[in-house]
Amino acid sequence: MHYFAGNIIVMKRVGETIRDIRESKKISQYAVAYSMGISQAAYSKIERGETEAKASHLYLIAGILKVSVYDLLPPSLANSAIDGQEYLLKPLVVRLKQYWYGIIARRRMRKYRTD
Repeated sequence: MHYFAGNIIVMKRVGETIRDIRESKKISQYAVAYSMGISQAAYSKIERGETEAKASHLYLIAGILKVSVYDLLPPSLANSAIDGQEYLLKPLVVRLKQYWYGIIARRRMRKYRTD
């Protein structure tokens, strides 16, 4: 996957926010990783911003931590559009929307299945 400086900054900030929320709820990295079905090492890379989290992972993490997926975005990113840096947040928002709309489309298709 190709990274640009904006994505790296975004993922580090999102990872820091995830870690802060997880630690405030006294949940271990292992517990979150186990619930997600990934290794603790892979989850740790998400928190450190060393790997780009998939939209599906962000939704899983939000569910496990019992917060909105938007709560995983640090306040500085939520306000980045005001600073004229909306390009930092756009790739993440686009991926979250694609994932969400994909779920909706699959649910609609199941309704019309004739297996």
